[in-house]
Amino acid sequence: MKLSQKGELQLLRDIQKRFSTSQKFKDGGIIVGIGDDAAVFSCLPGQILVTTDMMNEGIHFDLSYTSASHLGFKLVSANVSDIYAMGGKPKYLFLNIAFRKNTTEEFFWEFFSGLSLANNLYGLKLLGGDTTSISHEISVSATVIGYAERVIRRSGAKIGDKVYITNTVGDSAGGLEILKKLSLRGRKLIKSHGFGIIKKDKKDQKWLFLNNLDTKNIKILFHKTELLLRKHLLPVVRSYEEINRMASSMIDISDGLFIDLVRICDQSNVGVKIYKNKIPISDSLKYVCSVLNIDPYKLATSGGEDYEFLFTSSAELKVEPSKDFKITCIGEIIPNERIVICPDGTEKPLYTQGYQHFSN
Repeated sequence: MKLSQKGELQLLRDIQKRFSTSQKFKDGGIIVGIGDDAAVFSCLPGQILVTTDMMNEGIHFDLSYTSASHLGFKLVSANVSDIYAMGGKPKYLFLNIAFRKNTTEEFFWEFFSGLSLANNLYGLKLLGGDTTSISHEISVSATVIGYAERVIRRSGAKIGDKVYITNTVGDSAGGLEILKKLSLRGRKLIKSHGFGIIKKDKKDQKWLFLNNLDTKNIKILFHKTELLLRKHLLPVVRSYEEINRMASSMIDISDGLFIDLVRICDQSNVGVKIYKNKIPISDSLKYVCSVLNIDPYKLATSGGEDYEFLFTSSAELKVEPSKDFKITCIGEIIPNERIVICPDGTEKPLYTQGYQHFSN
């Protein structure tokens, strides 16, 4: 059934019914949820954080390889990442969607399935929003409200602080490079694949059909690229209490390592020295870049949507690495210059590289 046949009023009733009865987390702070002109909730502890993100078809996602559930999950993760980047905890979510009238009800509820999974993962409650029709490309946006006892800003970096990042960077950009080059058959396979979202299901027989993906006559092994595809389509964001206690400044890497690093420097009025050979790059990204003949450092420094964390600290952080968490010191804060130290010891200016809307 098309959304035009269902009607806005019935869709809103269905959403209200679904999200008022299926919440796994009890929350005594909600006074009025979905159904009125505005939501009402009691004050949150600490300082209140509010963030919003929009995703537009053709700019932020491509429906030829992005499923509706991928989109719903990623929209929530992108917003939660901003809350975590300020040392906060996400609490409530408001959603705005603009879908075409001929959008199927199946797509509609698949989108909410991905969103619900993310909400349950991060402990979020959907409290309201808006739905509307649109003539051309679809658009979705979310607003997340959270709180923090100690807010970590971009402006706190001090001369002498070390610069750290979590895990590896460039993986999402590597996943996007694969997706853009996939054949039509390959895109359909990826779109239908769940990637286990949070954990791989060993009983998922579809793994048997994804040994190789054809990318313009280049064969690329799926098991070596799964990390990159998952990082782009279904990013899972994690909060790190160890970092929150020690970070002097922090930002999530959403537009690219270097452009987000420059934002910290601008807000803190400092310079930075980065060691190129210390930037952590995954084996999966190195493999894909070798096959596609791309410089992995370019994707690592300018690729967006990793949703890892870039932060500074005056403390020498010593956190035991695990499968899901490691931190790497990649440089230090200095008074004025912004430079990159190459493996041979030469210095180069740190150029602002990363995704920017309205740029050429």
